[in-house]
Amino acid sequence: MVMRMLGLALAFFACLCANPEEKASTTLFDSVALAKSTKAAVVDVYAYRANDKKVFLPFELSALESVLFGSDHHGNSSGTGCIINSDGIIVTCNHVVEQATRIFVGFNGQKIKATKIFSNPMTDVAFLKIDAKNLPSLKLANSKTQIDLGESVLVAGNASGKTRISHGLISCLNKVVDGKVLLQSDANIRIGNSGGPMVNAMGEMIGMAFAIPRSGGLSFFIPASMIGSQYSKEILKRPSPWWGVRAQIMDLELLDACGLKDQNVSGVIITSIDEGSPASGILQKGDVIIEVNNQKLSTPVELDFFEKTSIVNEPVTVKIWRDNSFQNVNLIPAQEPQSTIQNIDNKLLGNMLFEQTQNGVVVKQADNNGLFQEGDRVLSINKKKIKNIKDIEKALKSTDETLSVAIDRKGMKVSQSFSERDGGSFFSQTIISGG
Repeated sequence: MVMRMLGLALAFFACLCANPEEKASTTLFDSVALAKSTKAAVVDVYAYRANDKKVFLPFELSALESVLFGSDHHGNSSGTGCIINSDGIIVTCNHVVEQATRIFVGFNGQKIKATKIFSNPMTDVAFLKIDAKNLPSLKLANSKTQIDLGESVLVAGNASGKTRISHGLISCLNKVVDGKVLLQSDANIRIGNSGGPMVNAMGEMIGMAFAIPRSGGLSFFIPASMIGSQYSKEILKRPSPWWGVRAQIMDLELLDACGLKDQNVSGVIITSIDEGSPASGILQKGDVIIEVNNQKLSTPVELDFFEKTSIVNEPVTVKIWRDNSFQNVNLIPAQEPQSTIQNIDNKLLGNMLFEQTQNGVVVKQADNNGLFQEGDRVLSINKKKIKNIKDIEKALKSTDETLSVAIDRKGMKVSQSFSERDGGSFFSQTIISGG
């Protein structure tokens, strides 16, 4: 009996000693090994534009809230890219290669011509392709990858023509800046780091360097889950996830009306649900969404991000406020239904793609005049109600120098006008409701 008790005690002591070592080994941040594997997948990106006399420098931010990279898109720019597929597919920031007539990638001492195979100014993501095989690459994290506040990260980028490695911590999750959901870190990045990867302790790419404020001290990254979402849809041609729910931001009056004013929480209130959608029968109009997969949200921008980065047929846990109580429900994203997409080229609008959906006409791809953004639902053009794409064509026939539109932008109704007179451009915006 004594021997048996002694054996149990020794076994318990062995487990007690082994567990901390085992846990430490799985969470050890080996910066040397990470730097080596990350650097192998990092490339220089050189973009050449029509006017080579001027240099376009990204990362010049006038303010923290305004992620602007300058208005001059002429001349040359250089940035960073990361290989995410061993067959030569590279991800970088759209602002690095925007309007470029020639793109080259610096890799292993060579300068290789690259082709832009996809770009999106709204998400600032671009994919390049080079003619190469069996390249070192980084694995993209997805929406199921846990990212924690205070988590150690390593960032690589080609600032000043040399690969620099920096280390930092995740200081904010899901920070909304200029309509984008971003990761925030204190990692030190500089001009030229645009498109560089941020990796976790497992060597997974969890973000891509996007911007820094002019004052410095912070750095913003496009989440890898958003990159992966666009890669899956645009490059692999896989179906996008669909929830079929729209919401608007909560102001103080809505918080009070819903009984949430003293609950110390924020969220978005559901305004409509598509019939037959995954959200139908699970969520209700008037529900307040507080969290998605244990991540808090307070704007429709974040809800849209969670939808786009979810995975088809993978359950999503949604915390809601309904009937004066908090509830958790499971929603299973389905494939985005087929829709009609049409290209419209207009003098004032530029070249745009509009999508006919069950909920009206939605902007699929916008030009750079600022009048529309991807995801806007078109309510009216020149005071004419828009129910389908043909209505847009009719409304645009009467346009000459001035164009006024009303849109639903992630639950916020906005009125905007744009005109070109006497050689100048004029733009105005008024928030109707939801701001």
